[in-house]
Amino acid sequence: MENIELYVPSKFMSYSTSNDGVLMLYSSITGAIGAVPADQAKEAKTALRRSSRIPTPQGGVLKDLVDGGFLIPEGTDEEALRKSIYLGKYNRHSLQLIILPTEECNFRCVYCYESFERGTMKHELVEAIKSFVEAEHNKNELKEFSLSWFGGEPLLASEVVVELTQFFYEFCISRKIQFTCGITTNGSLLTPELVESLVPYGLGFFQITLDGIGEEHDKKRVAIDNKPSFERIITNLRYLKSTSYIYVVSLRHNYDPNGLQSLEQFIEFLQSEFGGDPRFTTAFEAIGTWGGANDDALSVCDGKSAAHSRMRAKRLAIEAGFHNTFQVESFQPNGYICYAANPRSLVVGADGRLYKCTVELDYHDRNVVGQLHSDGSADIDWRKMALWTETNGNAFDGKCSTCFFSPSCHGAICPKQWMEQAECECPPEKHAMSESLQLLRLESELPASISLASIAQCTK
Repeated sequence: MENIELYVPSKFMSYSTSNDGVLMLYSSITGAIGAVPADQAKEAKTALRRSSRIPTPQGGVLKDLVDGGFLIPEGTDEEALRKSIYLGKYNRHSLQLIILPTEECNFRCVYCYESFERGTMKHELVEAIKSFVEAEHNKNELKEFSLSWFGGEPLLASEVVVELTQFFYEFCISRKIQFTCGITTNGSLLTPELVESLVPYGLGFFQITLDGIGEEHDKKRVAIDNKPSFERIITNLRYLKSTSYIYVVSLRHNYDPNGLQSLEQFIEFLQSEFGGDPRFTTAFEAIGTWGGANDDALSVCDGKSAAHSRMRAKRLAIEAGFHNTFQVESFQPNGYICYAANPRSLVVGADGRLYKCTVELDYHDRNVVGQLHSDGSADIDWRKMALWTETNGNAFDGKCSTCFFSPSCHGAICPKQWMEQAECECPPEKHAMSESLQLLRLESELPASISLASIAQCTK
């Protein structure tokens, strides 16, 4: 008698039914996100019941469920697959550097946690970074190199940003390395001249925060000279929009309970300025007590209120025509792993200190994992590195080892939180999976967005 291969539901998937009867599905082990029409939803749900065992589908919706990884061959070792995905972060052919060209800043945001102790990176350290990456390539044959600019305000040291961005753009082209480059900046110094010096050389991602319109923004993101900054930032963004370059701008909004009251007005403003341009995306985060001097005076959203308000903000932005920054990417395997948990990611301070976390910096000795020297060599404390790369929810058969969302974050969304608390918070999208899937469906109806992957190809 011929053996018939049977298929069973994956344990790493989730689904929910929309108000119109459409079945939304998500597989965290394949990253597949799908929608089953209402007239086929019953058949799909029957196949996805935990006790279901069905013969190999030959077509139709059940074949689609197999192709997406929602149905898998009986006996598949999904735990082995999950572990294999997790081990992908040890890929020696990739490297990420997050560089602080200066720790000084021309803003004093009310929720900021930084101390602004060190100024512009010295020239010998700039040369050392070049040598370090060259040595990494010679040793590991790099296929991917990601360069991120952080601060302080990195454009206060614009000469460093320009020199290294242009150098690594040419370096990667000549060696056929996929190059991606991004910057977290307050946008006040992003002049047309700097745009023209950076974007043609691979700088394809900008995170720029706007905490409201006009005075509302200026009260939270206070310029060091107390002069208004909102209009200056908008003027710079308008120039960026006027160009034909390929890039992504993540317009980040850090909100508190007061800011939520004017959320609709803020999104209407964004729509009037940047609506219809898929290069402009949105990101929303609740202001938290992140270790700054003003923590006790801050009014914050936390817990369920923060998650609910974030979902509401995302929906309003999508309805206004904006994609959510990295929303789809975060649902992919390993998509929610923190950069600090990546053993191939380092933060380079303005004095050459090597860190893992840009929030902790040198406020705690465990985060100072090494030192970059002027000759490009680096001393790295691998015991400290292990604290960041191996502290996650996979240990002790905890909640993360059995969670359907595990292949996306592996409990490694924030190693810092695991080191300080008994348990780490789960990604908010996991807690609100049904709403998250509905937002992804709504977002899929928008004009196609631009991804960092496509930017990397275009700059080569």
